[in-house]
Amino acid sequence: MTEMKGSGSERRLEMPILSAVPELAHGFTVRGSDARAAVRAASGEAPLVSLRQVHGSIVHVVPPAPRDGDRPEGDALATSSAGMALGVWVADCVPILLCDPRTRAVAAVHAGWRGTVAGILGEAIATLRDRFGSRPADLRVALGPAIGACCFEVGDEVVEALLRTDAGAAACVRRGPRPHLDLHDANRRQALAAGVPAGQIQAADLCTACRADLLESYRRDRESAGRMAAFIGWRS
Repeated sequence: MTEMKGSGSERRLEMPILSAVPELAHGFTVRGSDARAAVRAASGEAPLVSLRQVHGSIVHVVPPAPRDGDRPEGDALATSSAGMALGVWVADCVPILLCDPRTRAVAAVHAGWRGTVAGILGEAIATLRDRFGSRPADLRVALGPAIGACCFEVGDEVVEALLRTDAGAAACVRRGPRPHLDLHDANRRQALAAGVPAGQIQAADLCTACRADLLESYRRDRESAGRMAAFIGWRS
């Protein structure tokens, strides 16, 4: 579900569901790549707009001319303006990129387990609907590389918090001596519940903790882990 683009500091993964949209730039950076170099390679001189991420459910709408250095607290950005790249930073959490080819609204979402429980993806979809007139049926949703259920061991309190918000999310939990959580699947459920068709949701089949050759992982490397960017925007 992913394709490597660029070389050296410009390396990034792209996903077919977004690559097929004309004039749309996007990418998920990898170990050794530079986010701004990757953005330049994908979209030209577009500035990278990002957040102070707090593992919550706040979505910020970015105006056509955002102020330099403005980084509000939140976990998702949305805009319909061209000439910028919306970005989030991850090292196990799910980076999610959304696009509406009809209204040209896009969003970048950071979804760790806390953000997932808080419903950050559903909030981003609602923002695209309410602020830009997007229909969920028109959206394309790409779930980038994140820690997989194979490696994401969690405590019972995490499972209980998720099930309080979505009882059906029990299907996202692998039981055993310690539960493991499938964050991709939990966020896919949110997109489906918001009205996005299943065929318009794609997930990268890459686990950040498993792929030390390619991806950063806080669970694997702790304080020595770097951060990867996921970005999306319309070319000017």
